[in-house]
Amino acid sequence: MYEKRRRHRDQLFANAAAHLVKVCEELGVGVLLLGYPRGVAQDKPGKGNSNVWSYRRLERRIAVAAENHGIPAFEIPEDGTSKVCARHGCEVQRGPRGLIRCPYGHTMHADINAAMNILKRGGGRVPTRVKVFSFIPTASKVIAANEKKKNHNPAPKAG
Repeated sequence: MYEKRRRHRDQLFANAAAHLVKVCEELGVGVLLLGYPRGVAQDKPGKGNSNVWSYRRLERRIAVAAENHGIPAFEIPEDGTSKVCARHGCEVQRGPRGLIRCPYGHTMHADINAAMNILKRGGGRVPTRVKVFSFIPTASKVIAANEKKKNHNPAPKAG
């Protein structure tokens, strides 16, 4: 059973990595910066930590796929990246639903702020506007998160 689960996880990682690199190629990305959550396995249990999945294995899979397509990949430690404003460098207040509030008046999602701080740590320039791409890897393909789900029910709709 564990072998089957491992194979399924590896297939999901392969699909996610291939899709990510394909999107990066289409967008003309020159360098891939991968945030690494140091110490996540030591976090308190039940706090929504992610130590049950193999982050290092996924990171390696993405790095290999990127380098196969000529895109260098670098690991950047992500500790403290969501606590500091990416635009001003000041400490931020965490609000509901993962939003952070900067003392200078702007609000953004903590994950976007962290990604922008990882970009800064990697030597990049922080963009003024950000477009977020979300996707869901499956065993056979990758689905865009904003793609409408098809209704496969052959019965006609009531009404």
